[in-house]
Amino acid sequence: MTNEKIIEITFHGRGGQTAVTASQLLAELAYEEGFKDAISIPLIGAERRGAPIQAYTKLSKKKTIKTYDSVKNPDFILIFDDSLLEIPKVQDTIKEGAILVINSKDPNSIKKFTKNNKTFIIDATGICIKRGLMHASGPILNVPMLGAFGKVSGFYSINTIEKVMKRVFGEDKLEINLNVARDAYNAVKEV
Repeated sequence: MTNEKIIEITFHGRGGQTAVTASQLLAELAYEEGFKDAISIPLIGAERRGAPIQAYTKLSKKKTIKTYDSVKNPDFILIFDDSLLEIPKVQDTIKEGAILVINSKDPNSIKKFTKNNKTFIIDATGICIKRGLMHASGPILNVPMLGAFGKVSGFYSINTIEKVMKRVFGEDKLEINLNVARDAYNAVKEV
């Protein structure tokens, strides 16, 4: 990827899985890492827990981003729940060449959906359960997904994650979030 290209990322999640927050945090991480511009674009339909949602982030290393529309041909796709791969609208976003980061334990269950894409999996749900990063409706998946994405993309380091987490979440929630991010950063694997 050249420094001149605007990098486009699509997030697929379910309401309550914190995919929209992850999109916003990714913009913060990019700024902290020295990107010139970063924008987060949520696309929220039915606002209820469990409903499929999308969010987008656009990053630029060298120029100002002047388009605020949704992403049509993402460079990266983060899928917070592998059951979303069954939805045709999600399947339609998976273009050849996009790099996928999927919250899944089973690489075999996702292969039929990933075409010839470079695909990485992370058991973000398992990491959250193990570390206790939960809310009433389930695991808080934004931090492990961003930890995995940092490793896959190379756009930011664990040190950058720590700086942003400290600023956004404060000292009281820093340790658990940082541990979850580190676990995901180290556990993500290509399938």
